[in-house]
Amino acid sequence: MLYDSIVEFDPQTNQWSNDVAPTSSCRTSVGVAVLDGCLFAVGGQDGISCLNLVEKYDPSTQRWSRITSMGTKRLGVAVAVLDGYLYAIGGSDGQSPLNTVERYDSKTNKWSPVASMTTRRKHLGCAVYNGFIYAVGGRDDATELSTAERYNPKSNQWSPVVAMNSRRSGVGLAVVNNNLMAIGGFDGASYLKSVELYDSESNSWKLHGGMNYRRLGGGVGVIKVQQYDSILYGTNFASGSSSTSPDDSKNRSLSKLVDL
Repeated sequence: MLYDSIVEFDPQTNQWSNDVAPTSSCRTSVGVAVLDGCLFAVGGQDGISCLNLVEKYDPSTQRWSRITSMGTKRLGVAVAVLDGYLYAIGGSDGQSPLNTVERYDSKTNKWSPVASMTTRRKHLGCAVYNGFIYAVGGRDDATELSTAERYNPKSNQWSPVVAMNSRRSGVGLAVVNNNLMAIGGFDGASYLKSVELYDSESNSWKLHGGMNYRRLGGGVGVIKVQQYDSILYGTNFASGSSSTSPDDSKNRSLSKLVDL
């Protein structure tokens, strides 16, 4: 089932609200990021076709508005904000995984291509860490991936980093207290609840405990709360022990994942 509704979580009260206006279309496998105080919904699919449309939510007006569409249709796309640009990374055009990347300039309301990744990836994890965009895991034409790479905006180049210990499609990636963490996903056989921590100095991934539940294809977010430094929260499209892929959206839940 596809939705156009948006719900908002308040960690102080531990409650959800439906105060946010719905998007103009029902979508799944959509990328979401914040730029200039606005929430952007990028690409996805509407149950019939893959989408290149992009919408922006302005909390001051509580309205969604469409902006310039991407040059490429993308579902399972990763999005990131770096140096004032919104990046749309990889995904699938509905036929095959993509390695192409484009970025949005809010000043000109235009998308422009940048360097492509070295690997085609859909349902990948993505985060900004130490001035680079990291893209990890996902799935190519044949299998789930453990490989990772990072983008340098100064040189407009992608370069490989060491692979994770596990293959992870539908993986969550977030920076918590200056730690880059890969959370959950699908290894081709089962959902994962394991977490890996990336050490940039040694260029290595280390296992960092595990979640209470196996999680696939959802989203992660970091929230600062008064009594904590940073708390990582996560939702999931599917959880449990059965096998599936991130393309198969199922029930969602939210819980506190990690408190470092």
